[in-house]
Amino acid sequence: MVQRVHSGAVYGIDGYDVTVEVDVRRGLPTFQIVGLPGTTLRESRERVLSAMRNSGLSWPSGRVTVNLAPADVQKQGAAVDVAIAVGISACSRDDPPPPVRRDAVLLGELSLNGELRPVRGLLSIVTAAAGRGASVFVVPGVQAWQARLVPGITVLGADHLADVVAWHRTGAGLRECEDADEPRRAPEAPREAVSFFALSAPAARRLAVLAAAGRHDTLLVGPPGTGKTRLCRTIGALTPACSCEEAVEVTRIQGAAGLARRAHLCGERPFRAPHHTVTRAGLIGGGAGLRAGEVTLAHHGALFLDELAEFAPAVLDALREPLEEGRVAVSRGPGARFWPANFQFLGAMNPCRCGSFGSSRRACCCTASARARYGNRLSGPLLDRIDLFVEMEEAADWTLHDGVVEPRAVSALWEEARSQVTTAYARLNRISGAAGGSRRSPELSECRRWLDRDSADYLDRAKRSLGLSIRSLIRTARVAHTVAALAGRHRVRRS
Repeated sequence: MVQRVHSGAVYGIDGYDVTVEVDVRRGLPTFQIVGLPGTTLRESRERVLSAMRNSGLSWPSGRVTVNLAPADVQKQGAAVDVAIAVGISACSRDDPPPPVRRDAVLLGELSLNGELRPVRGLLSIVTAAAGRGASVFVVPGVQAWQARLVPGITVLGADHLADVVAWHRTGAGLRECEDADEPRRAPEAPREAVSFFALSAPAARRLAVLAAAGRHDTLLVGPPGTGKTRLCRTIGALTPACSCEEAVEVTRIQGAAGLARRAHLCGERPFRAPHHTVTRAGLIGGGAGLRAGEVTLAHHGALFLDELAEFAPAVLDALREPLEEGRVAVSRGPGARFWPANFQFLGAMNPCRCGSFGSSRRACCCTASARARYGNRLSGPLLDRIDLFVEMEEAADWTLHDGVVEPRAVSALWEEARSQVTTAYARLNRISGAAGGSRRSPELSECRRWLDRDSADYLDRAKRSLGLSIRSLIRTARVAHTVAALAGRHRVRRS
């Protein structure tokens, strides 16, 4: 008798259904898993065998064959461990479970003593299964809060294989989990970001507030030691927390990538800072096993590229489409998958190879042609997609005594800036979604709604005299709209 148990797996950041079919027949005692199991799944034979024996469950004496359907998709991860064990146990019974338990989705990795361990990509798997009509899910107890983020389903948390088998047989032994009671916690700003913001010049503080309020793509250029890196991190810390919908999406992506370490839904935005040796697949996604790239891991957050000119030009040019469209196409096999990539780009670079061009303290040793080659590592189309270009200047005579600021004054400056950013961000989203999920490439007609007549005429004249592209015109209007929102206005007016 063949037993079928529903489970799931994750491919990239997307979940998909896996049907576990178990057949036990007479013959030499063997245990075989077919259906393109990955390395982790091939090793599940030992986990399942030990877990069942240590849970007091009998092991069939005949030939055990497990098929993972669909058979043409390679299965990665250990989320089907529990389903395999339950299917093998069910083969020893003649009475099938009722549909409510037969159609349930069982997820969980097994330890050798039968305990259920968390699985990678659980939220993606549950979301996909719920989309095709599944309504009952049995998941590891420590991950029940993730499954409860999907509305309209019944979630049963389990800690041990014996409890799952008992529930599958009798319907008793597991309790329905209530809605996630862990609050979405507001992120706390790093102490170094708060201190740096308080010590920065007023112009730098204004830049940080402007970039954070509009989530503007920003490039800082200047000699070493001018605070480029710390200012970019400060911008990331100033950006308002995710909305509930954004936090769920961030949790889903991080869970599928194996990065979710919290036991609650958190509103902190991702801040990704890959090294300049990152490959194109590492930045965009793909590679062996179809991994999410940095642009997807930074979704709803910030992607910070320090030493921007040191990145390979081909890698940087791969950012064009994500910066424009807010998503990335990852080709694998016969088709392409579209993954979200709506991030704020933050870049920092030196003006030349030695870094001293424009410095008042050090002489530049680069030739004019060397400086040109260094700057040409960034293509024109990429630069055309950046909102704010800022040349960082070295601070004037600064002493250690300048770093002594009253803690209350530091907190007051930071809280005032956070308040300005939060208010302006909410105003922008309320008016047009310019800073939120639809911030990528608004139509020119939409941008004109933000401007009064004088401002629109002035921008048209600037376009003709400076030769601005349509993309540059739109990004200029976005920055002006953010400035107006920080000033408490709904529309841009010329002053």
